[in-house]
This record gives sequence, C-alpha cells and structure tokens, in this order.
Amino acid sequence: MTSKPDDTVDDERRAFLRGSFLRKNTTGKNRRERAPLGPPPPALTPELARTQPCIGCPGPCVESCEAGIILRHPEGHALAGLAYLSFDHAGCTFCNDCVEGCRLQTGDALVTRLGTAQLDRDACIAWDGVICMSCRLACTDAAIVMDRRSRPSVDEDACTGCGLCVSVCPPRAIRVTF
Repeated sequence: MTSKPDDTVDDERRAFLRGSFLRKNTTGKNRRERAPLGPPPPALTPELARTQPCIGCPGPCVESCEAGIILRHPEGHALAGLAYLSFDHAGCTFCNDCVEGCRLQTGDALVTRLGTAQLDRDACIAWDGVICMSCRLACTDAAIVMDRRSRPSVDEDACTGCGLCVSVCPPRAIRVTF
C-alpha cells in the first residue's frame, strides 16, 4: 500500500483537517463564495454597493469600461451579478464612462480617486534586494516613490487608487484598498 505525497492532498481534505466542519460558512470554499471579488465600480458608493443594486441591471458600466476592469460576480457566487473592479490585467483611466452610464448615478459626479495602493513589503521583491521598478513605471500619478536602495513605497496623498501598479507587479505585492 502506497501513501499519497503531501502535495497531492486535495483542498477538501485539508479543509477538513483544519476543522472547517466545525466552523460552518466561515472557511474555505464558503468564504470565497461570499467574499466580494473586488471593490465596487466608481459609480457605486459603498452604501449603494451594499444593497446590491446591480442585480438585474443590463450593465452599462461593464459595457462602457474600455479598460475592461469592471466585471460581474459569476453565477454560484453569493454576489452573483453584482459589478466589481478587477485590476488583474489593467487599471482605471478615470474616463468616467461607467459613471455616466450607470442608471443609479445622479448628478455630475466625476470620480478622481478610487482608494489607495497598499504595498506588502514582505512580498515585494525590491525589498529583498531585486531591482524591480514595474510599479513605479506604471504609476501615472508618481505615487510610487523609490528610496535610495530602489525600494518602493506609496505616497498616499498622491495615489488615486487607479490600480495600474497592481497588474504589473510580478509577485502581486500591491493591492488597492477602498
């Protein structure tokens, strides 16, 4: 009889061994199905986003986003149909087309700030001595500054939270908080 190597143990067995059966709806797959995949699009205030107004909407914000960063939570997710921002492949250009197209938006609100980039120094390869300036070169607001050892940090006053630095970061050490 042969045993499986540790790296082939499936996720469900690992979750069981961690006691997931004791904490219903709080770990593993259940948590992923409930957590938002990203922040709401600029047209939605946090208050509107909590009420899930996008469910059943034809999605003019998704269609109007030239950068393609506004997506919808997939079927099977607790927030299915609700729009969110994904900086996996691009960032926001602040064209405001999503705001103009949103049926919930009233007035002439122009979005100029989404949040703030947060750098995880433990995950950043530049903080391990590797020369990497991907995030600084992608930042159009000059919000990523380098110290004399070429290690990045975020100037929170200059950062608009556009997410342009997120997709270019090789170790994915940057996220945008809202």
